[in-house]
Amino acid sequence: MNPPAPPTWPHCTYGADPATDPVGCRGIHVPGHTWCLAHLPDADRNTYLAGLTPGANIDHRGTTFTEPLLRGLETVLHDSATGIVRFGHARFESATFKGKAGFDSAVFEGNARFESAVFEGDALFSSATFKRNAVFHSATFKGMVWFSATVFEGDAWFHSATFKSIATFDSATFKSIAVFHSTATFESNALFSSAVFEGKALFGSAVFKDRALFRSTVFKGDARFGSAVFKGDAQRYACATPRSTSPTRCSSTPSPSPPSTTPSSSPTAQCWRRTCSRVRPVRR
Repeated sequence: MNPPAPPTWPHCTYGADPATDPVGCRGIHVPGHTWCLAHLPDADRNTYLAGLTPGANIDHRGTTFTEPLLRGLETVLHDSATGIVRFGHARFESATFKGKAGFDSAVFEGNARFESAVFEGDALFSSATFKRNAVFHSATFKGMVWFSATVFEGDAWFHSATFKSIATFDSATFKSIAVFHSTATFESNALFSSAVFEGKALFGSAVFKDRALFRSTVFKGDARFGSAVFKGDAQRYACATPRSTSPTRCSSTPSPSPPSTTPSSSPTAQCWRRTCSRVRPVRR
């Protein structure tokens, strides 16, 4: 088997072994050092962290974060005036988060990049605000995922992400495009109750292996579910209104069978009948 390719950024190499692991730690160098944040000597790490202020740009691609290490970073980014942790541009591509990754109520003022990151414990982003683009494509979430009441002001990219446990986007607001296509895979419950999609919502080719709950979800723009696969129960409370002047919202008891094209007085059936060519689930 070919050895793994090294990352494109200058990396730590801690633990490298010519026979078993020629790459070693993939964490990017902390500025001015040849180690990543995880392997930087304590005194140098403390000096680096002391130089950060709320809203600072950070780059910790490929770095492995324990809970204490992440808390230490967030402590220096905590704005005492507002009580909020503020990131500028945040680069966590290919990072690994061991244990709980707690970003509740954090504000990302620049682009937040978590593509190919691995969350080995729970990922907590409830009530966080992403003021620019939030990029989670190809990320792997092994624990529970919480994006409840999260606000995505820029594009939200989750294409090809894998959610191995419950993924909660209840009451989240997507103000721009939301991308879950290209086989984003939900292996457990996917919860989007009361979420609001103000731009395009792209779920084409997404795979829902358990319950998919879209209760009282609002789609103000195009909602595209073409080739999406629902292997569990798809609780169809939601509707899409193509380029309408007012959003469509439904909240009624779901039907256990796929939506019918036969006229019905059921609010759910009416909602799905209006847009069934674009949001009708496909079961395989």
